[in-house]
Amino acid sequence: MTRHIHSNRGWTRRGLLTAATVAITGLAAGTAFAGEFDGVTLRVGTWGGSWKANIEERIIPKFEAMGGKIEFVTGSPQANFAKLVAARGNAPFDIMEILDAQVSDFKAAGYLQKINLDKIPNKQHIASYQYNEDMVGSWHTQEVICYHKDKYKELGLPAPTTYKDLVNPKLSGRVSWPDINSGGGLANFGAVVHAAGGSETDIKPGLDMIKEMNVLKFWSRGGETLAQFQSGDIYASVSNAGWCLRTKKAGVNVTSAHPTIKAGVIGVAKDGWLGIMKSSKNADAAHWFINEYLDEDFQLLFAKKSGITPINRGAIKRMGEDEVIAEMLVLDPAEIAKELRVDYSKFKISDWTDQWNRSVAKQ
Repeated sequence: MTRHIHSNRGWTRRGLLTAATVAITGLAAGTAFAGEFDGVTLRVGTWGGSWKANIEERIIPKFEAMGGKIEFVTGSPQANFAKLVAARGNAPFDIMEILDAQVSDFKAAGYLQKINLDKIPNKQHIASYQYNEDMVGSWHTQEVICYHKDKYKELGLPAPTTYKDLVNPKLSGRVSWPDINSGGGLANFGAVVHAAGGSETDIKPGLDMIKEMNVLKFWSRGGETLAQFQSGDIYASVSNAGWCLRTKKAGVNVTSAHPTIKAGVIGVAKDGWLGIMKSSKNADAAHWFINEYLDEDFQLLFAKKSGITPINRGAIKRMGEDEVIAEMLVLDPAEIAKELRVDYSKFKISDWTDQWNRSVAKQ
């Protein structure tokens, strides 16, 4: 009996030692734990509204459980970049949303610190072109032609497949287009330039095609197109698929068409990124935040509530479970990768804007 008791005690000591070793190994590997971010305030530069609300709903509770606090500096990426310039890179935030049109400016200014991609394990769930040492992708929008199916049928018009299809007497004064200064303005203008045979350095073909459309209004906010469809003022609008989806769910019989730009290129993408500021002292928390932003459940929630397209492959697949979303969006990652992405490094945005103002804005 005595030998049996001694044997059990030996096993217990070995078990405790093994458990302690596992716990220490887990901590060394960077596993999240209560208190990990005690006293850390992570400041995030992002939009307000549903964008901020999504983070508050899913990411903040996790961060607070580890002892940290998240604060927001709300505003568009353009406004937040202006804050950076004014502060000479001494950012009022640790991490911020970056638009694809800003990538070149950020790299030139040297405002970002290098990202340790080993600390972003969720990168395995996104495409390789969506992350690098400077920034990590966070979302993308699919820019489309949103059209009223009943009106098109009434007018005897086939579903549009190109921007040229919007140059039609039956649609004159019934088309809405994004102003170049709006959120989708640069991506959609770049797309029509390419579709018309131009390039980043030769935009006249795109300007000419837009003028031919006799656009009713150049919108500055996507919600304007929803209101115009509801009032019957427009029959087609160029916007991101999220606004077309919201219009459909508001009771207007619309659907989206992903325009053919040229052979092998169908659809238009606008990409969002996350970057960590060089001035940030909270790099570990910022890496954690990026990884959580790429989490499948967060990406799905974010996409459905904000009208964007997730980049996490699992979330993309689950988006297809909704029939209306499956109708509106391209959900094959291979096809998403083929969409047009404007090369903003080839031109100055101010040059495009000047030419736009001298031509299209005078309509």
